[in-house]
Amino acid sequence: MEIGIVGLPASGKTTVFNALTGSEAEVSAFKGGKKDPNLAVVQVPDQRLEKLSAMYNPKKTTPAQVRYVDIGGSLSAHDAKESSIDELLRLLRPVDALVNVVRNFEFAGEQPTPQDDFDALESELVFSDLMTVEKRVEKLEKEITKAKKGNPKELELLQKAKEILDGGKALRAFPEIATDPLLRGYAFLSAKPCIVVLNSHDNAEPGAVRLELPDGVIMIELKGRLEMELSQLSDEEAELFREDMGLQESATSILIRKSYEFLGLISFFTVGPDEVKAWTIRRNTPAPRAAGVIHSDIEKGFIRAEVVSYEHLIGAGSHTAAQKAGNVRLEGKNYIVQDGDVINFRFNV
Repeated sequence: MEIGIVGLPASGKTTVFNALTGSEAEVSAFKGGKKDPNLAVVQVPDQRLEKLSAMYNPKKTTPAQVRYVDIGGSLSAHDAKESSIDELLRLLRPVDALVNVVRNFEFAGEQPTPQDDFDALESELVFSDLMTVEKRVEKLEKEITKAKKGNPKELELLQKAKEILDGGKALRAFPEIATDPLLRGYAFLSAKPCIVVLNSHDNAEPGAVRLELPDGVIMIELKGRLEMELSQLSDEEAELFREDMGLQESATSILIRKSYEFLGLISFFTVGPDEVKAWTIRRNTPAPRAAGVIHSDIEKGFIRAEVVSYEHLIGAGSHTAAQKAGNVRLEGKNYIVQDGDVINFRFNV
């Protein structure tokens, strides 16, 4: 899973990136029209994996992961050259979701305007998609009318998307259009799930600011600078600091977990003496496709999935005990993998 971190200038995007990833990245910038974003992979907190690892004592334990991309620059034509905007779009298109960092602290004598900032970036996402759609509609109309090429159904969907974007609305509210197979390849920015991070100053009163957000957008408040400083400490020092502040869990851990859940992702586990590992799949994934996350050969040669739920396995104390209790079962190709399933795939290639 890959999440792009975006925001208006001075919103603290890189500070939030460092807080999330424990990095010490500097503000990324365009050089010669090219962009080198800050990248980092973060482990998804999951106590279930820790308990499974304690049960099997494997050589290696591998958690699920989130990849964060700190993408600097602005999508606004007023603030950037067209070549820079094109490069930003190239970096943003592949991500699965966006984290929109909104400033909630004074900067250079300017008071924060979080609602206005969110609305401004949302408009930029909508406008960038509108430019993409208009160019494609113009080209497709010529192909269909003059060269008798192109797909009329694609044109129809694009025209519907243009109408929505012209109205200033994000495509995430219209998944039947944005996720249609004919349009999926466009990877529209305004169609991506969005988490707003309200980046507050250290002494901000939690919950004091509320934003009006469209459907499909959630908000998490985070004291970016404070969390970045905590991320640079050892685990023991950070834990003591949080205890003094009465915090049970870091805001960054909450954001990482919420990012995972918000995208409709779940984890299943494979276990053994060599490795206990969490695998990421989308909710409602059938067993063969889940097997393909491990290796394409397992999906191709899928026979059965030997499944036991995490709760039954931990409750029984061992796989053998869970089997004796009748909680280990064989599932076929139509089985929908559930969050927390511990699976051994049987296959033949």
